Amino acid sequence: MYSSHRSWTQLTLFLLAWFCLRPLAPGDLALVHAGPTPAAPSTSTYTSDSTELAFSILPDDGPRLEGQSQGMDALALQEGMNAYGKGEWSQARRLFEKVVSQQPESALTPTAMTFLAETALKENTSNGNRLEALDRYKTLLRDYPQSLNAKRAEWRMADVYLSQGWHQEAQSLYERALSHNAQTPDGERALLGIGYTALALGKWRDAELTFEDLRKRSSHDHILLHATVGLASSFFRQRRAQDASAMYDLAYRRWPKSMRMNPLALGRYASIQLDLHHDVIGRGLLLQFYNLYPAHQDASVLLLRLADSLQSSKYLPSAELFYGFIAAHYADSPQAALAAVRLATLRMEQKVEAGGRPVVRTPAGLMYDHPSPDQSVDDYLKQMQAIAAQHDHDMIGSEALYQVAARLEQSEEIAPALIAYKLVADRNSAGPDDPWPAKAGDRLATILRPWMEAAVRSHDDLTLTTLFHRHGPAAERHYLASPLLLEIAEAHDRLGFTTEAGRLYQLMAKGTKRPLVTEQALIGLAKVYLSQRDTAAARKVLERYRLEYPIGRSEQEALHLLVQTMAEEGDLAGLLHFCRAWMLHHPKHPERPWMYQQMATVFLRLNKHEEAVIATEEAFKAGAPKTIVALLAYADLLAQMKRYQEAIDVYHTVVEKKPDQAQLQWARLQIVRGWQALKQHDRATVALAELGQTDDALVTRFSSSIYESIKQERQLPQEGL
Repeated sequence: MYSSHRSWTQLTLFLLAWFCLRPLAPGDLALVHAGPTPAAPSTSTYTSDSTELAFSILPDDGPRLEGQSQGMDALALQEGMNAYGKGEWSQARRLFEKVVSQQPESALTPTAMTFLAETALKENTSNGNRLEALDRYKTLLRDYPQSLNAKRAEWRMADVYLSQGWHQEAQSLYERALSHNAQTPDGERALLGIGYTALALGKWRDAELTFEDLRKRSSHDHILLHATVGLASSFFRQRRAQDASAMYDLAYRRWPKSMRMNPLALGRYASIQLDLHHDVIGRGLLLQFYNLYPAHQDASVLLLRLADSLQSSKYLPSAELFYGFIAAHYADSPQAALAAVRLATLRMEQKVEAGGRPVVRTPAGLMYDHPSPDQSVDDYLKQMQAIAAQHDHDMIGSEALYQVAARLEQSEEIAPALIAYKLVADRNSAGPDDPWPAKAGDRLATILRPWMEAAVRSHDDLTLTTLFHRHGPAAERHYLASPLLLEIAEAHDRLGFTTEAGRLYQLMAKGTKRPLVTEQALIGLAKVYLSQRDTAAARKVLERYRLEYPIGRSEQEALHLLVQTMAEEGDLAGLLHFCRAWMLHHPKHPERPWMYQQMATVFLRLNKHEEAVIATEEAFKAGAPKTIVALLAYADLLAQMKRYQEAIDVYHTVVEKKPDQAQLQWARLQIVRGWQALKQHDRATVALAELGQTDDALVTRFSSSIYESIKQERQLPQEGL
């Protein structure tokens, strides 16, 4: 039973491979363009450089035969080479050491020493044997510097260093070999090593330039192959998919066998084809990868991407087959859990689309009945929740929980769907490579945005802020370029959450390129800083606004806030200088009257009453409104300067404007005091009578005191009588 099941699976995979790849000619494949497919997350196959940096993959023809001899040394060397070729390392070592020790002057000694170094590397990959090989090569370079094997030894030592991760030592030796053999094949081999060292160091641009130079200068087939693959790798790591695809395609067409024997390059080539939406090509390459490396550690990863591509291209039976195959044959891999999630979701979608009709059983459904095609929605939700709980700290659990939320949303169970989406959005244990929290946040924004806009229209700040925080972390990223985030920030500010409001304003000021939003965000941020008594920060924000938006929509408000900030900061000299400079540069600005009034306030705080009066009068001349408050302030200033007659006239103007009770009482009281100061007792008495009785105890006390004072002054003898 098991053998027939396996045969059916293999036959199905063969048919799918034939469907994806159509033969064109012997050795060639017709690559057919298909529709788009979403990019899958990168895997270790695509990102690991361990394979491409292993020294064994770099081209090497092995030790070079040099010198001639007819003696026992030639016989020993030949027997050693035969043992070396059979993998009999101990026998090969004994024979090579015999040549080196017994015939040190032989012309075959450099070859024997080279074989001894390679035997040490082949016999055991431990660090001790690598050190022995390096010592052999160093001896060769010292004693036989002109030999052919010495030229090879320079870059071969660098290979050993590179395989151990000693990149600086490897690069130094490669560069030395290149300088000694610039125009020879050994120089090209050293340059190839320099390129792969740059890949190991993450210097993708340096690697690119090195491999391009090597491809121009070399005619050696193996060197060109590795330079082309290395150049493709550098493009891949720079995320230049089109360039990488061109190089991989060239390598695949010219050296198909070598490309198929390199699982890293083959996997990357397939990945890039899918990224570029060449789905049929990519799927064919993925099938080749599986057929060549079914036990590879990344085979399940690539099969999962193949299944995803088939699903996105609407080849649902084939996708279902591969999902089931992965879940059954790679049960211990993370991809098995992902395949189970996607297979169950695919079958549930098919069941929902079918409505009440029975779902047609596919070959995959007959082969893999887990989950059952007749699984109910409740069972599906329980299965996804179980997987999410089992994978609480990785993206598998995030995907399962997201599918739960999506199914609840499709069932119009909005409240539990929002809770499930929020749980996914809050997950951060899987790291930055987990795409599902961001997707859940997007779905939350899609659902909640109309509700938030309705809350804005109804001026419901509490509902607006509550809905905003149901998005999960980084909720603001969905609205950075939208005026809605301004409304959200203002709602936080009105509710007293000034810290959160300031954070949102800061994000808008930094993260949006819409000038109107940035303008209002800067103004809002300045107001928040002022409410927090952080005048220094508010001043910086407002100065930035005036620099970036000198004629912005909120120019007037920014000007008022900046003056207020400087006044609260206590920088009166700076404020006065700013006001004068502003007046000089804005001779016809509508805010000139207001600015005169601010200057008057500054002069008053500096005890410069004369300048304050002049500034106030200039403000009135410029058109400042003569409000009751402004007139009272002006009159009080005149009274302080003992310009009583002028002050009385202004107070009378205030009385004529019908102020409120408190303002009226104050103006009449000041008129009384002015006449008293001018020794006009009769007028003071009349003004006191006009003041009359008040409900204000303090005013009543003042008026009584003034009345007694006037009465006493009248009883005093007149001077000169």
